[in-house]
Amino acid sequence: MRLLCITDPKTHPHFDTTISLYKAFTNNPDIDFFHAPVSSIDSSGKVRGVHVSGSLSGNDFIHLDQRPLELIEPSELDLVFCRADEPVPADFFKNLSQLETMVRFVNRPSQIEKTRRKDFLEECGKEYLPEHIFSSSYEEIEDFFQQFNPIVAKMNVSYGGTGVFKIWQDGQTIYTDNVKEGVLTYSSLKDVVKHLTEIDPNSEYEFVQFLKNIDQGDKRIFVVDGEIYGALLRKSQTGTWVHNVTAGAAYDASTVTERERKIIANTYEHYSSRGVYTLGYDFLMGNDGEWVLSEINAGNIGGYDWHENVTGEPTMTRLIQWLIDFAAS
Repeated sequence: MRLLCITDPKTHPHFDTTISLYKAFTNNPDIDFFHAPVSSIDSSGKVRGVHVSGSLSGNDFIHLDQRPLELIEPSELDLVFCRADEPVPADFFKNLSQLETMVRFVNRPSQIEKTRRKDFLEECGKEYLPEHIFSSSYEEIEDFFQQFNPIVAKMNVSYGGTGVFKIWQDGQTIYTDNVKEGVLTYSSLKDVVKHLTEIDPNSEYEFVQFLKNIDQGDKRIFVVDGEIYGALLRKSQTGTWVHNVTAGAAYDASTVTERERKIIANTYEHYSSRGVYTLGYDFLMGNDGEWVLSEINAGNIGGYDWHENVTGEPTMTRLIQWLIDFAAS
């Protein structure tokens, strides 16, 4: 299989799944592997990248973008697996989607641009989510806040927990907490909404009821082409309410309940019918003690290697074999 991956190596910490995948791809005799920098994807419809083979160290990975690029004929590739982390350039998915008529994608970029947004889940799975609204109306946001204080505001497109804000009131003071900003104080909710709008003026935020059992962690279920590969429970080691591994959370093996299987079965085809096959379903423990759907992450999913490490199951091997079979189908 002639496989192309696209990413910016500098965005990946040393423990990142994309590095593990690159190492596995370059060492697999059934894979002829190529890398293209995110910066090389433009409106020309051409692919510029480098051929990568043999043992690949972490230092080699970080410096891949420094290698001289060569033109790669898209029709001579069997598969493209985009591993680019958010945020990506504004026209990245639009430019990349020009190649869809020439080569197969694990996840079609023209559809990732839509399915990566939180309001896409509103179309296909809102009944599985905690109490929430999508709104830019201050009156609606205020009503929701008064009903559920504390709440969480989520940017429509975000990454690594950076676009998620806890909002609560204590006395006459309003607070927000975010992994990048820390805790900030405001004299009114209007000031909070103004601040959020300045961060992302282009789309509505999702406002969600803050769940009292958030300290139980964040369950990630790996789904590939409709098959459940397993689950990890991510849990903060510092007491913060954000259970993201890139923010320092630990992880361990978890189980998948029948209810979670039904949710996956009832939502997966909304993604696969659009040519999006690798998904990460995130669940939080609801106020009733049952796990509830929080997000469906589409495309560049991390954690396959972490799951393999803690369970001993061949998660990475299974994914790579699926890629080979998918390219040949």
